[in-house]
Amino acid sequence: MQKKLTARLIGLTAISLILNAALVPTFAAVKAIPKSAPVKPLIPKAESLSRAQVTNTAFEGWRKDAPKMAAPRPFNLPDIVSYKLDNGLEVQLVEDHRYPFISATLGFRDGSANEPKDMLGLADMTADLLTEGTTTRKSKEIASEIDFIGGGLAASTDYDYTILSGSALSPYTDRLFDVLSDVLLHPSFPENELTLKKVNQIQALTIKRGNPDFLVEERFNKVLFGEHPYSVISATEESLNKITRKDIEAYHKAHYQPNHSVFVVVGDFDPTKMRALIDSKFGAQWKASDVPLAVQPEMPKQTGRRIYLVDRPGSVQTSLKVGNVGVKRSDPDYFAMVVMNQILGGAAHARLFLNIREAKGFTYGAYSRMSARKQPGTFFAGANVRTEVTNPSLQEFLYELDRMRTTKVTDAELKSAQNYLAGSFQLGLETQSGLAQRLLEAKLYDLPDDFLKTYAEKVTAVKVDDVRAAARKLIDSNNIVVAAVGDAKKIKSDLELFGPVTVYDAQGKLSSISEPKDIGVVK
Repeated sequence: MQKKLTARLIGLTAISLILNAALVPTFAAVKAIPKSAPVKPLIPKAESLSRAQVTNTAFEGWRKDAPKMAAPRPFNLPDIVSYKLDNGLEVQLVEDHRYPFISATLGFRDGSANEPKDMLGLADMTADLLTEGTTTRKSKEIASEIDFIGGGLAASTDYDYTILSGSALSPYTDRLFDVLSDVLLHPSFPENELTLKKVNQIQALTIKRGNPDFLVEERFNKVLFGEHPYSVISATEESLNKITRKDIEAYHKAHYQPNHSVFVVVGDFDPTKMRALIDSKFGAQWKASDVPLAVQPEMPKQTGRRIYLVDRPGSVQTSLKVGNVGVKRSDPDYFAMVVMNQILGGAAHARLFLNIREAKGFTYGAYSRMSARKQPGTFFAGANVRTEVTNPSLQEFLYELDRMRTTKVTDAELKSAQNYLAGSFQLGLETQSGLAQRLLEAKLYDLPDDFLKTYAEKVTAVKVDDVRAAARKLIDSNNIVVAAVGDAKKIKSDLELFGPVTVYDAQGKLSSISEPKDIGVVK
């Protein structure tokens, strides 16, 4: 022990001598600062500065001029090769050799809006289970293969479409397509996975019932769309428990059809080999069939202004959503409406945010959203505000909505919105998955072939008068829906100043707080 200690001391001494020899010349070269010339600090002490000096110091001269936003750059859409297989599958290929990666996405012109009314959640459950096992692979084997090839695999569904996507390092393209075609054409929908999904979704639904954002969206959509499928934002416990494995198999067989879908591949590949690979995996073995389409009921007409309040006793906030039925994705005034919405509440520099948050301090953020779909979607403005400012907050929302209809926006507002929209859209096309998503969007909504190429041009072509005309078409201020979630005992009387109030509980049932005359309204 003594010998080891001695050896360590000798080693440390040697290191110390080496460092000393290296540093002494350096320190010797540094001249001492005379005591008669004290060094002034780069930044003066805080107590010696006035507020004006702090904000105008030379060190922050760059703050005097706000940065100017550059004009949108010209966008050059990559070459797209489009063709169709004999079974009706539409294919789009985009080569991207910047890095060795590939993204493949299948989009189906079918979503939850086309599922049976008595089996809500069937479309979503089918998509969820699609990647959880096949006739030859178990769930863990699929996950292990995707991890090995350095990619991802996912399936999801929306109201109007369903997406199956996969990605991988390009040397493993063949293996990626093996997995994609297997989960698409030979899913096993394991019973144990179905049971687990049901349990998880029911538990998640229970948690959502305590979330005011979920409750306000549920009530808003139910009032807006009535019996139309767009009114459904979640399955129920009863509908989930009804779903069986046979139901899922039947839905998959009927709705996952090649003649009703689009396949987009973006990445590092040889086009000749890719066409042969697609044909071998998604060609002859995938037989076409007609897809059953449900007849959709008409949306209810909202007349006048009514307030629908979900009682959440003890809540310190009120969740507000104000709006009406919007427009279809194919509406000719779509671009003017996108610009209008951006000015109204599309970002932190928009009117709603600057008014309700910055000027009034009622909320952390106030925004507006426009959701255009195959059928008219939603338009709304909303925020979570403090309970005590529920009344003035709603007043400001209604004021800003009417102001968009009655007054012209400024040239500065218009230019800022156009630059933001054009720039963010082009930025979203920089990734393979982003480009694939946009290409699918254009196909699934039957948009023009030049939609992506001309997006920025159409946004920047919107004029001031177009914005006001779009607001008058999109915002129906005379027949508007107000949904709120909060403590009914504290805010019901404040909300009644704006119109009749109907109160519901968190389960979506009419509350005893509602007046008898409210019975019979949309449930």
